Amino acid sequence: MSLALSAAAAELFFRTLPARSGIKRDEGELKYRFNPYRPDPVLSYALRENASAVHEEADFRVVVHTNALGLRGEPVSREKVADAYRILVIGDSFAFGFGVEDDEAFPARLAAELSLARPGVEAINAGVPGWSADDYYLFLKTRGFELEPDLVLLVPTENDPGDLFWKDLELNGENLPTRTRSTRRVIDHRGRMRYRDGVPSFDFPGSAWLEGRSRLWNALRFRLTELWIRVSQAHDRRRLRREAGDPPERAIAELQPDEVRRGLLTGSAFQLRYHRYLMEAIRRDCEQRGIPLRTLLVAFRDSESATDPAVRALHEDCARTPRVCLDTQRLFSPDESDQVFFRSDGHWTPIGHARVGKAVARWLEGEPELGLAGD
Repeated sequence: MSLALSAAAAELFFRTLPARSGIKRDEGELKYRFNPYRPDPVLSYALRENASAVHEEADFRVVVHTNALGLRGEPVSREKVADAYRILVIGDSFAFGFGVEDDEAFPARLAAELSLARPGVEAINAGVPGWSADDYYLFLKTRGFELEPDLVLLVPTENDPGDLFWKDLELNGENLPTRTRSTRRVIDHRGRMRYRDGVPSFDFPGSAWLEGRSRLWNALRFRLTELWIRVSQAHDRRRLRREAGDPPERAIAELQPDEVRRGLLTGSAFQLRYHRYLMEAIRRDCEQRGIPLRTLLVAFRDSESATDPAVRALHEDCARTPRVCLDTQRLFSPDESDQVFFRSDGHWTPIGHARVGKAVARWLEGEPELGLAGD
């Protein structure tokens, strides 16, 4: 009984910790930790329900809110309201709105634009930083379709195939995931995302003072942390690829689950194949339910599409199907990068999200069969 009561008390204590996103600096000022995440039994991880967290980096300081469904933004009913038009937006940090306020993220901008012509449009933001195609597929199967969307908008990014390298997948007989786990990212008891190999803290006398007052130091600290992760990941990639050997050549549906998991360690060619396999499974599931599917392909600020064959293939896939895929490479010119991308981490600024929201609205309104153009 004592052990049970102690365990219950400890669980209640830890459940209160994520709500406290601010911590004190030595000088008495607040330093914020971004902690909107929670572990999930099916997905790599998800967002906490009814949470608020301050997200502070070199270029921004914003407040992130989640609703009772664990989705970013305003409250959303599980059942669709009569006469509403519901768009379900699924993606990673770009769909989520990394670095912008809830109403500045492009799903909110998209809903506002579309509602001018067709009142009652909802754009549900189901983006979660770090997700990839396996998470998109599982979220739709387990939760997304329950929200009764009239349209599903997938928002994959250039690095989605490569992210599959760091996933441990449980697969069914069709080699589609039934559960996914990140082998690099882990969510701690406070709701923060951590890397399993750890990242340097860069603590030294005066570091707290610099973090509170120097934008230069915060930008440098971010870049050093990013470099540390990249070097660590590159080392692990080389080692695991050597151990994995050559990629399987048979059709993915014909492989054994262990062959698929090994294939994802062999490099970008097989990762791209499996990414396409997952995207096709999503398209097929939407088609069976009579739900239109559209894709917004996100190109990074420093896109590797000209040099990386796998990334170039993603853009070529999108270019072949312009009716169902919009490439953000078409939306921004190189001379406006500083306006639409944050300098420190490369995500869209509020201006970038506004531009994307408006462009996607005009694209969708151009298809009369979607019913978004109004009267």
